[in-house]
Amino acid sequence: MASAETTESMRLSFGTKLAFGSGAIAEAVYMGLFNTFITIFYNQVIGLSNTLIGLAIMLALIGDALTDPVVGVLSDRWRGRLGRRHPFMLVAPVPLALMIYCIFNPPQGLVEDNHQIGLFVWLAITTILSRAFLTLYHVPHLALGGELTKDQFQRSQLFSANTIIGAASGALVAFSTWGYFFAGERIRATDGQLVPGHLDPAAYGPMVIFACATIIIAIWACALMTLKHVQRLTEAPIPSERFSLVLLLREILSTFRNRNYLILMVGYFFFMITSGIYDTLNVFINTYFWELTPEEIKWFGAIALPMIIVGALASPVLQRRFDRKPVIVAALIFMTIFAQLVIDLRLLGLLPENHDDALLPILLANAGAFAFTIGVGGVAIVGMIGDLIDENELLTGLRQDGLFFSARAFFAKASYSVGHFFAGIALDLYVVLPFEAVPGQLDDATLTRMGIVAGPVMAISAVIAVFAYSRYNLTAARHSEILAELEKRAGYENTTD
Repeated sequence: MASAETTESMRLSFGTKLAFGSGAIAEAVYMGLFNTFITIFYNQVIGLSNTLIGLAIMLALIGDALTDPVVGVLSDRWRGRLGRRHPFMLVAPVPLALMIYCIFNPPQGLVEDNHQIGLFVWLAITTILSRAFLTLYHVPHLALGGELTKDQFQRSQLFSANTIIGAASGALVAFSTWGYFFAGERIRATDGQLVPGHLDPAAYGPMVIFACATIIIAIWACALMTLKHVQRLTEAPIPSERFSLVLLLREILSTFRNRNYLILMVGYFFFMITSGIYDTLNVFINTYFWELTPEEIKWFGAIALPMIIVGALASPVLQRRFDRKPVIVAALIFMTIFAQLVIDLRLLGLLPENHDDALLPILLANAGAFAFTIGVGGVAIVGMIGDLIDENELLTGLRQDGLFFSARAFFAKASYSVGHFFAGIALDLYVVLPFEAVPGQLDDATLTRMGIVAGPVMAISAVIAVFAYSRYNLTAARHSEILAELEKRAGYENTTD
């Protein structure tokens, strides 16, 4: 096992950053499917109520949130020749891919009978299982990133690589999905209407198979290419207590003794409510509010890719210049503005009409600015968690990367599910979106209500999140002091040994 000094001084190679970042491909593909297509597939293609879809997703995300800390604690405690993170990463991909396939292939009998309860149960169970298997990989993967280096700048670079590769793969998958699998208009077999490709059930099969294969390859590539680092990583301590749910709850609650971590979780809670609403409504907004074709929608992924990369690359530089807190607060403010700006302008009658040649460039420019803020803020927030783990180690003597990342994921997913559920209810009870709606055939009142939910209403929780993050006070200078104290402690322990 390498000494603490050796670990601290080791510079991460480009290959290591690339290997770690390749794992983000799997999550990007899964989240692309989950965030973009599950709701519109089950509502407009299958015919399930948006409220029941939102409820199924909320149950799945709550279940996912509960499994996050379990996997985090188990991976923190796992001991073996493959280390404490890699065994989980190697096991997860095949069952994950199988559950994704099942999500988009419900039993035909349920579909033909439009069996609402049966479809709801199928969606809930398959989504719960898919999220559980994603957790089995995702939490150890993030924890591995926190262990590969303790240097703040290198850690920012490592997670920048993760963000860039994830964003690139997500954008490429979105581009290929909209531009290839869903390209063109199709005659819908159920009603003979000419509709965009993503409203045609037949288009989903090839797309899902492609996604499943990509996920398996990406996860195994990440796990196998980082195995060489196992020998120098921190080995799991021999636990003084046997694992139990009571112990798990106690360990989760212990993370909130850290004031800054508590603030982070409060901010994340409200920000992810906003994200849940945004992700649920975005495909409906593009399809019905803007009346965009799949060939037009594909360009959002293309513009998002370079802007997220630029934002992720700029984030470490901005953090060194201004510190993490002002960078995160500014990123969240601008993210909130750009998420709803064009919708608000349309509601005020200040944008060109649908199908006007000037509209798409405006929407793409706004999407690019939004993507830049995601790149900046995403890297900064993940790096912030690494800093808090170091602070907690100094205070408690325990290195609990898995627990901290999983506890963060717990609250993020729980709140994200609230956003999904709220959006589903809003689509059914306020927007009143009909089944098998055809773009261009919805009345103005329905479209206005959709815009209100996706614009001003969505921003409320984001404003609360910004306020919470403004209370964070772990500066770069204090983090440097923490690292120095940890190094001094490690040197003393090595001397006494």
